[in-house]
This record gives sequence, structure tokens and C-alpha cells, in this order.
Amino acid sequence: MMPCTIKPLPSCDKGSGYGIDAVKIIGTNEEEAVVADKISGGKALLLHPTDHYVEAIFDVAALSSFRTAAIAVLAYKYCGHRPNHVPGIVGAGRVGFYTAVILREWLGVEELFVHDIDEGRAVVFRDAIAPWFMAAARVADLTTLRRQGRALFLATTSQRPIIDGTLERTTPFIASLGADADNLSELAAEVLAGRLLVSESPQNVAFGDLRRWHAAGLIAAEDLVLLPTRMAASARGKQVDMPVVFVSTGTAVQDALVCRFVHDR
Repeated sequence: MMPCTIKPLPSCDKGSGYGIDAVKIIGTNEEEAVVADKISGGKALLLHPTDHYVEAIFDVAALSSFRTAAIAVLAYKYCGHRPNHVPGIVGAGRVGFYTAVILREWLGVEELFVHDIDEGRAVVFRDAIAPWFMAAARVADLTTLRRQGRALFLATTSQRPIIDGTLERTTPFIASLGADADNLSELAAEVLAGRLLVSESPQNVAFGDLRRWHAAGLIAAEDLVLLPTRMAASARGKQVDMPVVFVSTGTAVQDALVCRFVHDR
């Protein structure tokens, strides 16, 4: 359960100024015994800010996947995007699909690689996103993707690190989006060497790879460069001068904001 209350600013008028109340309820579906899909159900409820009745109900699978992809592309935009980059996506699922579409529609990316442990799934993914890409969307093995992709987006359910740091020292941007639970892992600690560690919330050190690194004393919560801070620095003209690893585990505030945005539109 992911509850969120966003309090209004004192200067706000009524209406949207009352703030936002929302809660997302979703099962982890670790066993996948009944439904072979990590996100098998769940809802997000948007509550009226004063009377607290349910204003709207959202399907979690689409909402969670899309906002995860959007935050990853947002991080890429402010942490190392270059027009000549050819991104690589590891994981041909919902988050990977939305990431590909947003890369194309928002940043104008025309070419990318995709990899999945199930090659057939990767082919289906490639064919699904091909209409968006003017150059090419190509299926690649992991070694090729790691060597040629200038930005890597990991959106998997892997329980072991996919990226170990041996081939990615010159990759400008790596995003890990799947390690949002203690039994999941996408990055080995070696990836941190020489990289700026960025996340959207200091709360994220409680999950996945970030939790393991924190428990091992490799990082402290204050070591995280928060994405809003990086965006503010970019607005002042300060660019990133080192490779970046962006780790996202999702936060309840993202769900609340998306629910309110979609409802009001």
C-alpha cells in the first residue's frame, strides 16, 4: 500500500489548492502462480481533498509502468542525454515499452536496441515499437547492447545484477528501474565507481540495490543526488560532467500527482 498526502501551500486558493490525497494498493505477485505477470492487479484511488470520498479509480499496471518510464526519461534528459545517443532497453515489458515511446515522442530518439532474456518477447516488442522509430529498433544480445548503447534503461525482474561495471565505464547514462524490492537486483556495486548516483527520493535507499549498498556502507542517504536538485542545476546552466547511474524505485507522490493530473484532464 502506497498512501500519499500532498499538503497545499498556505498561499493557495480553494480547488487544487486543497492538496492531493491518494493511495495505491498493489500485490507484489512474487510467485506468479495464478497470473504470469508481476503487476497482476491493484488500483490507485484518488480521494477528494476535503470530503475524502473516492473521486476516481485507476488501473495500477498502466499508471505505475508509465510514470516509471516517464521519470526515467526525465532523468536521462537532465543527466546526460545527447542527440547522437542510441539507447538500449533491457526488459521487453510494460515499462520498457513506455520508455521507448517516451524516448521517441519527447526526446526525438530515432534508433534503439532492445534485449530480453526471452528473444521472442524482444522481437514482439521491437515490432510493436517499430512504427515510432524513423531509423531502426533492433533486437540485440546483452553484450552488444552494453557495448554500443550510450544510455541503458534496465526494466527487469532480475534477482541478480545485469550490469557489473566491466563494459560500461564510458556509458554516459544507466537507469535501473526494476530493483524496487529486496529480492531484486540489476546493478553490481562496481557500477558506482566514477559515477554520479541520482534518484528521485532519499526514501529509495530502503529498497533493492540501493538498500544493499546502504547496508554495506557503500553509500549514505545524503550521497544521493536528487533528481529535482539536478533539474534545478541544469536550469542554472550547470551540466553533468561525469557518467550517471539513476536508480528509481518509485514513490507514492508520483502516483498521486499522476492521478490528479489525469483526472483533471
